[in-house]
Amino acid sequence: MTYQILTNGQTKYACFGILILISALVAGCAITPRPSVEIYIAPIEGHPNAKVNAETGAVTVQQKGVAVTLEPLDEVELFALTDNPRMNPYLFVRGNGAVEPIYTVFEVTVHNLDTPRVLADDAAVLIDANGAQYGNLPYDYFEALYDNLESPQHPSTTIAPYPNYYPTFQRYYPYYQTYLDVAALEVGRDVVQASLFTSGKLFPGAKRRGLLIFDRLNMDATELKVILPEIRIVRSNGKQDKLTFKFDFRQVIVEK
Repeated sequence: MTYQILTNGQTKYACFGILILISALVAGCAITPRPSVEIYIAPIEGHPNAKVNAETGAVTVQQKGVAVTLEPLDEVELFALTDNPRMNPYLFVRGNGAVEPIYTVFEVTVHNLDTPRVLADDAAVLIDANGAQYGNLPYDYFEALYDNLESPQHPSTTIAPYPNYYPTFQRYYPYYQTYLDVAALEVGRDVVQASLFTSGKLFPGAKRRGLLIFDRLNMDATELKVILPEIRIVRSNGKQDKLTFKFDFRQVIVEK
């Protein structure tokens, strides 16, 4: 999967999540990772002007010469983003090789079909059926996490303490303390920088593609909506039309 990227906090417990995630990647390196889909996000059909790709689950919405495609990615697809899955910044690899995503991830493609110029912002919002609202995580968020990972006592290692104040991470990440080579974190930082969707201009025929990363949805979240509120068309006379793209999905838990 190739991303057309030019250049490019939410909460304290999210920071601990990525710390423990990356630590566990190295801790379980003796077992080959085994990605499998247990939870996935599927499109809800019937939305006006929305076309669903039944094979990929991607949804495309077109307005005024601009087409936006949003595709949810499961752990198998995220697994394929890096040659070494234990350096993948979006996955949690358990000691037994089991793989699960730590975030809710979508691939977005903005395509300027035939308008003079399109300005695409990297902001997006996810709202679940429980009313919880998530903003997508920008590169600055991940950069701040990586910058704080290195341990001053051990410059080549980092420490991930057990987040006993937040039950969700107790459930997902039951590790007390692990260490890893900080050099491996640089690979994860590069992956994030190369894969995130970033703001930019698109001239007629141009496409811009990348990932929108959200905090992981709660297990009880069913239907959800993703909104891209900042896509603008710049007319030849300089006037701008602001477009809002909305996509409807549902979270599905696979029964075993």
